[in-house]
Amino acid sequence: MSLILVTGCSKSGLESSFVYSDRTLSLVSEAQTGFKESPGVKKLVDERFGDPQNLRAWQKLPIDFGGFTGTVESFPEGGAAIKEVTLAFESEDLIPEELSLVQFVNGSCSGQVASVLRWDAASRTATLSNALPETPAPGDIVSIGAGDNLKMGRGLYQRHCSHCHGTSGDGNGPTAQYLYPRPRDYRHGVFKFTTTNDQAKVSRDDLTRVLRQGIPGTYMPSFLLLADNEIHSLVEYVRFLAIRGEFERKVVNELSSDYSLTAMTNRVKGGESRSDIISELKTFMADDLPGYVNDIGDELAESWSTANDEEALVAPSIPRIPDSPESRRRGRELYLSKTLNCADCHGIYGRGDGPQTTIYEKNPVTNELYPEPGLHDVWDNVNQPRVLTQGIFRGGRRPYDLFCRLHAGIKGTRMPSFKSVPHEDIWHVVNYVLSIPFEVEPGASGQASTDAAAE
Repeated sequence: MSLILVTGCSKSGLESSFVYSDRTLSLVSEAQTGFKESPGVKKLVDERFGDPQNLRAWQKLPIDFGGFTGTVESFPEGGAAIKEVTLAFESEDLIPEELSLVQFVNGSCSGQVASVLRWDAASRTATLSNALPETPAPGDIVSIGAGDNLKMGRGLYQRHCSHCHGTSGDGNGPTAQYLYPRPRDYRHGVFKFTTTNDQAKVSRDDLTRVLRQGIPGTYMPSFLLLADNEIHSLVEYVRFLAIRGEFERKVVNELSSDYSLTAMTNRVKGGESRSDIISELKTFMADDLPGYVNDIGDELAESWSTANDEEALVAPSIPRIPDSPESRRRGRELYLSKTLNCADCHGIYGRGDGPQTTIYEKNPVTNELYPEPGLHDVWDNVNQPRVLTQGIFRGGRRPYDLFCRLHAGIKGTRMPSFKSVPHEDIWHVVNYVLSIPFEVEPGASGQASTDAAAE
């Protein structure tokens, strides 16, 4: 496992910490903390992601942590104490003019962070403040400027985002309880408004667009005044928090069915002894869990990487159908049809008052009814279907944005994907939805809807 320690993250003196999920805390204590030979969930997460003061860059992940790497080329021979190292880089453009820290990524000095007393860029030689505890080998990888993007993103996130989204990205910052809708909890790895297909993660471009434009109709503001590199570092830090949360969630999934507090209680009631169950857990964590953890890392790396591929984008097969009364009428027919059945949630006239808003749904995790009627998302929040008569579209109001909402659905919510619907029909529905605030019926005299007129 290749990790880089990102040092110097906290400059304010105000320390913060990541919190573990409720699902982690629902496990028996041994599953949380592990055994001497086998780390538990908490250590598995901390080893790969660190804490806000000392973040860790898990090199397997497709995150632009910042900085770049070089290799050890040579060092003086004949002395036991190594205080001078010559480095090699892929190109001359990467040779830094100044150098204050060198971090060894692998080899006998893996994890060591060495302060540089003097740096000669011409010879690429670093004189270290203190001797290395071990002798590195030529070819050992070193990291320069490790985690610069992550450090910048962390600082910006704490300043602009954590009061709503929380330090851990759990959507539970100090102001969250006063907001509706609640701030996004990143830890599922799910983001609602994307231009990627229904099975893909959010892309960097999607997160960048949300940061620049905000989310209309919510408390999520625009950060248009931030510089491009600041937006980029924030995007990478949000992705870091999301992957951290998703990693924790997936590891817990491997343990919860047999080793949660509830499972332990039920198994003991069924005649098993606690000591036998813990012995079984110890064997599982030593023999099986490491393989699952490695697979989880590979899966996360692939899914978050491919989300940025062109193949993951929603791509209409035909250009937008020209907006016309005929197109809008066809869109309304589809809106009311059994195929799309949009009115079941959004209401016959798009007022967000469809019959689905009055039913009691079952929680898919507990299999029990929610205490309140309405449509629930994966974060267990009640979602009001969009009131289309207001013309406020949280994921953007470009025709393409609405096409994406229909084609890919809204991830984490009851808004389904209609990817099997012909693209021509999706464009007709887009034209109709965009017209709803201005016409009672498509192609009518132009009389404004009741909601639009009231505004």
